[in-house]
Amino acid sequence: MTRAPSQRDLVATLVALCETEETEHQEFEEFLVAHSDALGAALRSRAPDLLALLGLSPESRANRVRDFIRQAKDREQAAHASAAQNLSLAAATMLALSASWENEQVSLDHRIVLGKNLLADRAKKFVRFDVEGRVPLAIRREKLSEAGNVLKFADLSCSIDRLGLMFQWRQGRGGLLLVNQKVDARYRELVLPVVIARKRASTYERSPALARQSCSGWLGDVFTDLTAF
Repeated sequence: MTRAPSQRDLVATLVALCETEETEHQEFEEFLVAHSDALGAALRSRAPDLLALLGLSPESRANRVRDFIRQAKDREQAAHASAAQNLSLAAATMLALSASWENEQVSLDHRIVLGKNLLADRAKKFVRFDVEGRVPLAIRREKLSEAGNVLKFADLSCSIDRLGLMFQWRQGRGGLLLVNQKVDARYRELVLPVVIARKRASTYERSPALARQSCSGWLGDVFTDLTAF
């Protein structure tokens, strides 16, 4: 059984047909008509808009295909950014709901603090822990990412106290303290807040499930192929 061409293959063929001077109009038309729906899905465009390429000159056709790929890439990047933002917000909610209080110390799930979901939104430069009754504690996202790469201890724990964000391992013989870092005015909108309130006995809360989303990155490769136009 012949395997149906992938979206990547179809877009690559469309690019090749546009940049080859020897391509006959009938060959281009047959390909476009046969695969307009699949190409529309790949380029996030309507099939009629793609079929309109048939009425363009070869040069205009190549420029229009360049526009299709650029727009599709922009939409893909926007979808990826939105998915990353949602993952970070959901992880921040789960982290806050799972926090436990012991006197003045707040214990956190280190797997979430250092996990990929909380740090998924690369647009955020800081993670700020807004603990009820405390001064906000802002930590650079990069610092948490670096800590996650090296803190691989089986008994790792994480907590917030008056000093900052504390990681401990080997029954407290090892430790790392991350203190509050100043957030410059230019970064004030680039902060992920983790709002941690004291537990109320009468309140029942359920943490939301994290919906994983993935985006393909192959459009960028095809867009690069068109730079010769």
